[in-house]
Amino acid sequence: MGAPRARPGAADAETFTFGAAAFHPPTARARATLGAVTAALDLLRTLVRSALAAEEGQQVTTVPLGDVAPRDLLEAVRRHRVPEVLHDHAPRLGLPPEAVRVLEAWRAHARPRVLLQGLETVRASRLLADHGVDALTFKGQALAVQTTGCADARGAGDIDLLVEPVAMERAHRLLTGAGWALRDGGRVEPDTWAWRHVVRWGNALTYVGEGGDVDLHWRLEATPGAHPDPAVLLARADEVTLGGVRVATLARADALRHPAAHREGWVWLRTLVDLRRLARDPAVFEGGLRPAAAVSLAVARVTIGLPAGVPREVHARLDRVPPALLERALAFHGVAVPSRFAGGAGSASSFRHRVSTSRSPADLQHAAVALVLPAHAALPVDARTAWSGVPRALARRARNAARALPLPRRLPGREQRSDAA
Repeated sequence: MGAPRARPGAADAETFTFGAAAFHPPTARARATLGAVTAALDLLRTLVRSALAAEEGQQVTTVPLGDVAPRDLLEAVRRHRVPEVLHDHAPRLGLPPEAVRVLEAWRAHARPRVLLQGLETVRASRLLADHGVDALTFKGQALAVQTTGCADARGAGDIDLLVEPVAMERAHRLLTGAGWALRDGGRVEPDTWAWRHVVRWGNALTYVGEGGDVDLHWRLEATPGAHPDPAVLLARADEVTLGGVRVATLARADALRHPAAHREGWVWLRTLVDLRRLARDPAVFEGGLRPAAAVSLAVARVTIGLPAGVPREVHARLDRVPPALLERALAFHGVAVPSRFAGGAGSASSFRHRVSTSRSPADLQHAAVALVLPAHAALPVDARTAWSGVPRALARRARNAARALPLPRRLPGREQRSDAA
């Protein structure tokens, strides 16, 4: 995933982009509320830091709200996806009763979805395992149980599964045969050029289901060298219990490196919460940190803190992260994010991120292809071979780019001469 970036605009506004989505901070008319938003975010960081310290057995004191209205605080909680973190420690944090009631209502509303997600996670995992497909589930409830012991500690979400690339076709047929279906606009089938292009250059397909959507991954990220091969990750997987069933998940060190390198901590505090919880085990730092992971952990340290057991050499590595990167991440925590946004990769920002983190010629090749003809560009193309698929995909991509360009304005003088004629 590419890092967020700010694109200069008018004097009273900027457009911020993270991947393919554009987020807009307050316009001139709304800037009167910017101070309240910033104060609420600062308060939320303090509350989350204290809540996680309480999880770790530390003594914490109540956190005064000051001039922050409960409504502004709750909006920040929703924006950063951390209602469960605060709800579990609301009495010790001293949250006002009206805020506690809203947190309780949110959690009660999510509880049926969490239960259904757990059942569907087990169903999908067992489906693949019973048919000889090695798979592990990551993020979601598996990560919640791995870090807290509670399946609902991260709320509800999608089901993320990882298989080896050679098992993709088998896993695809099993999931579609069990009721999941590729989403509209992304339906591809084996033995087509689009399928081969997506599997070679992409990393996941989304299957929609009534009980929960499945993101089927054959790589954790599209860049091959960003993480170990799936076969390696599967061989050293941990296990957690979901609904009384043991399922495989990423080893703790791999579970930390995945979101850290993904830079989702630039968008949501919840990802930084995951990093702090995983960092409670010093063994996760064996093998060192790549630059992108170091930045995310440095962001976690300056916002919600890190646990006491983080090794000294790790802190020394985080001290070398440029302050400018930390400032960018902190700024983007205050940017409004569409509720449907779930991450993603844009062109220019993703290209820069991939190039900067590439470790081999193959990684650079993937970065170049993603810029010109990314995996998702093949999804709408029905073709058997690259000879027909590539030109059609490129033409479609060019048309979409042309539609996104602003239309030229007609000059008033030309309009008058046209009318006179």
